[in-house]
Amino acid sequence: MHRFLSMTLLAMGVSLMSGAHAGTLNVGDKAPPLKVVKWAKGAPVKSFAPGKVYVVEFWATWCGPCRVSIPHLTELQKKYKGKATFIGVSIWENQRGDKSTAYQAKVASFVKDMGAKMDYTVAMDGVDGVMAKTWMEAAGENGIPSAFIVDKNGRIAWIGHPMSGLDEALGQVVAGTFNAKKFAQERSKEQAAEKKREAAFGKIQTLLQQGKSKEAIGELDKLMAGDPAMENQLAGLKYNLLLQNDEPAAYDYARKLMNGAYKSNAMGLNMLAWNIVGDEMSLKSPDYDLALEIAERAVDVSKGNDPYLLDTLAVAHYKKGNVSKAIEIQTDAIAKAKQKGGVEPQVMKEMEERLEMFKSKKD
Repeated sequence: MHRFLSMTLLAMGVSLMSGAHAGTLNVGDKAPPLKVVKWAKGAPVKSFAPGKVYVVEFWATWCGPCRVSIPHLTELQKKYKGKATFIGVSIWENQRGDKSTAYQAKVASFVKDMGAKMDYTVAMDGVDGVMAKTWMEAAGENGIPSAFIVDKNGRIAWIGHPMSGLDEALGQVVAGTFNAKKFAQERSKEQAAEKKREAAFGKIQTLLQQGKSKEAIGELDKLMAGDPAMENQLAGLKYNLLLQNDEPAAYDYARKLMNGAYKSNAMGLNMLAWNIVGDEMSLKSPDYDLALEIAERAVDVSKGNDPYLLDTLAVAHYKKGNVSKAIEIQTDAIAKAKQKGGVEPQVMKEMEERLEMFKSKKD
């Protein structure tokens, strides 16, 4: 479904297991050379000049989160003009083993289309992936976007997601007040914790592959008990496993999430509601009252502006027998989707077909 893919369970495992691991490139080390194959925008940077600060950010044309972070990097480049140089390096454009250079035209076209939204220096990694290997893989960074701050001495000062902590760290590096040693210690602890989480999830993944869902739920509970912050990542998996094995327990857990971890999470709430009213789960005793309550909460959190959430609310009303209300809300959802723009044609078609189905039932 368009709002939340209905539990490709192992895919969730992959996303959780893509965290950083201890590598050979660490905070405090000398920054590797910039061995790019081509410069797509801005003046080429041959080397890191002493006394200057750089941000080297890795991205790809196929990476959705990268597209989101690009305008933010542009704003930071403007903010630190003359104080820091941003370099976006496109990596992992080819599938493994593919040595074609056709991706270079794709990257160039992407940069051109982004225009002023991507207003900093941009380069491309070669087919041999030197930049990906010497920077990302060496640092144990397995996901993009990922950014590295190179300080005035040409050393790595900070590594992380460009939308999480880069702003503050860069300001301190430019000012000369950043505590790289402290950050390195914190990053090391996080990497160790991530390694433990991955080992635990590896066990859960094995249980799922063996069809042992109940045992997997037990392991999820242990993992979340040991690290409460993990609930935001694992709640959806646990909820869907419960729906498949113990519906009453799933509904109790949904209520807990609605009033706890997902209280202000519109998309999380939407997932809870849709997996009750949608047809994918084939539930024996779907709790439509609960689904309607959760869907209404999701719409309230989003201030009624998200067409996808309105779509879920309309379906919840329909399943409750409130056909006229479902028609009213679905009409609003479609209007907002058209106004918002960017909605995939297939998604719009599904929404319009649902509206026609609602109307036919009323007739």
